[in-house]
Amino acid sequence: MSTIQLSSDVPAPAGTLTGRYPELGSGPIPVEPYISPEYFEQEKEHIFKKTWLQVGRVEEIPKAGDYFVKDLAACDTSIIVVRNRQGEIRAMHNVCAHRMNEIVYDKCGNTRKFFCKFHGWAYDLDGKLTGVPDEKCFFGLDREQFGLSRVACDVWEGFIFVNMDPNPAISLADYMKPMFGDVEGYPFEKMTSGFGWQTVVNCNWKLALDAFQEAYHVAYVHGNSIADAIDKTDNESMPPLDALCGEFHRRLSLAGNQKSVYGNPKALTEGGAAAQNALSDAGQKRPIAAAALRAGIGSAKYAFPMDALPSGVNWTKSPNWLFDMNIMFPDFYVSLRPNYCQAYNFRPISHNQTLVDARVFYPEMTTPGGRFFLEYMKVALRDVLLEDFSTLERTQRAAETGAKKVMVLQDNELLVRHAYHVVERILAEGAASAATSA
Repeated sequence: MSTIQLSSDVPAPAGTLTGRYPELGSGPIPVEPYISPEYFEQEKEHIFKKTWLQVGRVEEIPKAGDYFVKDLAACDTSIIVVRNRQGEIRAMHNVCAHRMNEIVYDKCGNTRKFFCKFHGWAYDLDGKLTGVPDEKCFFGLDREQFGLSRVACDVWEGFIFVNMDPNPAISLADYMKPMFGDVEGYPFEKMTSGFGWQTVVNCNWKLALDAFQEAYHVAYVHGNSIADAIDKTDNESMPPLDALCGEFHRRLSLAGNQKSVYGNPKALTEGGAAAQNALSDAGQKRPIAAAALRAGIGSAKYAFPMDALPSGVNWTKSPNWLFDMNIMFPDFYVSLRPNYCQAYNFRPISHNQTLVDARVFYPEMTTPGGRFFLEYMKVALRDVLLEDFSTLERTQRAAETGAKKVMVLQDNELLVRHAYHVVERILAEGAASAATSA
């Protein structure tokens, strides 16, 4: 928990986003949680080792024996995620029960069984110990007690989640439904094409995530890429359509400039008037974007009419809707649009290093023009990410100078404020529970 004493809050006016959640206050928040190694150790113990973490998609392991390995530095472990012979997805620590060698060295593959390369112990796809060389030389070895250590594992909308607590305090369904039940049914399973990037950014995981849960920065950081595609006020800011904060998670809905390719995601799927609107300015201002849109219209394998999407997608029903940010605590960001979605993890490595795993999912494109459109979007979204990353390491270095003890937030940065309070609450609960146990 933070030890910085904050100044008193000035109550947020009625009608503001912040005023809707008075329990979050309106004053500054401390910098300490972004720079403190000790604070990060508390986060590892009370958050990452006890919370549902997204690790992949079911499409990554479609067949029995398909597996992938995830290194989770924030949990001090490596896990194997595998589809068993019954089609169920299992997760287990990547640690042999004999003398602790890692069982799997490859990052993904297919296997009938897992074999330890040190002494040849064998485990089935459920982690049960099935083979021990020279077993007679062990005395009273009970195979039932020496399988791979299982990790709680469940699936939500095709996303695979794990929990280091073998008996989680809350099920994945109960964890997700209060905030995201109304987006269930989004066509994730039809988004099977796309692209992605993975990189290590030298900043705190919360600092990285914060840059993706507010739009106050868009007109400035993204001036060379997507700033002209946002629905702006007269003072060039990008106020959200709405924001929602829950017990753990948070959401933000944004509007776009419908006379742009990036700002009008309906253009690709609907064509017609939506496409003409998107092309009206783009033809001159961004000719490559316009050419990509023209080439891609009608080439997606699936169409997603707006009225067929779940009620929680564009929940304000704005005609200028651009996308919804869905922040799934602690570190998973899912952006939903009518023709594609983004799924970004901001997974901590240390107090000032974060592994960013960014994936973008589209429906399969059936024409060369559609594939050209995907290549254009790949470059456009890459540039947006690079612009975001350009500030993060500088911000971390500046924070670590100690020159500033607090940061101030405006109304449209409500999700950053909410994130701070959720972390503080969970760390306080964890510390209290630990004290009671002691």
